[in-house]
Amino acid sequence: MVITGRIKEQNALKRIVESDKAEFVAVFGRRRVGKTFLIREFFNNKFTFYHTGMANTGMEIQLHSFNASLNIYG
Repeated sequence: MVITGRIKEQNALKRIVESDKAEFVAVFGRRRVGKTFLIREFFNNKFTFYHTGMANTGMEIQLHSFNASLNIYG
């Protein structure tokens, strides 16, 4: 599948991929605008680490969930 539009975002991701150092990317924004699709397609579903936030929860639960994901990946 081809990503249509989102040129600014794709260019930013390309710069990160081509960086000579380790990078951490956090993508956030309104629900249902294509964030997950953009990331999955751009990186062709090949991730070292991947975590998706939870809807309708507070920061404490979000952080706990993020920590659990980090533990799974080692």
